[in-house]
Amino acid sequence: MPVYQPRSLEHPINSGRISVALEDGRRLPAYWSHPDASGKFPAVAVIHDWWGITTVERWIAHLFAQMGYYVIIPDLFNGRVATTPQEAIQLVEETSPHNYNFVDTALRTLENHVRVNGKVAAVGLGMGGTLAFEAALTRDDLEAAVALYGFPQKHLGKFKAAYAPILAIFGTTDPYVGAGVIAQLRRELLQSERPHELITLEGAGHGFFSTEDNNGNSASAQAWAKINAFLERHVKFIGAE
Repeated sequence: MPVYQPRSLEHPINSGRISVALEDGRRLPAYWSHPDASGKFPAVAVIHDWWGITTVERWIAHLFAQMGYYVIIPDLFNGRVATTPQEAIQLVEETSPHNYNFVDTALRTLENHVRVNGKVAAVGLGMGGTLAFEAALTRDDLEAAVALYGFPQKHLGKFKAAYAPILAIFGTTDPYVGAGVIAQLRRELLQSERPHELITLEGAGHGFFSTEDNNGNSASAQAWAKINAFLERHVKFIGAE
């Protein structure tokens, strides 16, 4: 069974590299995928992990576009892709001061785009999941935030005041986000009035989302089903045009 099993008519899509205008006049490189159809659609900003934009992020963007979302992946590393953890750490250290501002720019671009109905979510992987948490805590116009194996540690103590509903998904064997951190995050989310969800996938580690998983019971497939259902509740069918 594949990770993605469409339950409704898929859209043909367009995709490719674009750039987004920043307030200081610079251009933010990004990857863009959207339905090749008329009308307005909900939107998703996919936020990449510390490797940069890889096949995984592009694949996720294509799936979302086929499902009827406009998608931007802001390229926080300006085209660079890490192949080792050491390279990834260096890229994170170089770019961390402006990464959230770039994510915020991508979200604002989607909010105001002529083909978007104003309903926008942030979906992040790893490092991008941490930035998705920050978006949920910062923006009061975001419909939803999804963090796949993000790092909540720097934001613990703040989640009760999150503006957007959060879906957080972790593997039970993640070496970077332990059971104690997950338990504290769960307590904070339960104290909120927002309809947050926290899912743990038995036996999955960090970085479990893969384009190679074709087992319907895989961590990727389970996560994708949860993401799809969460966004349908909070984004796709809320005020859709």
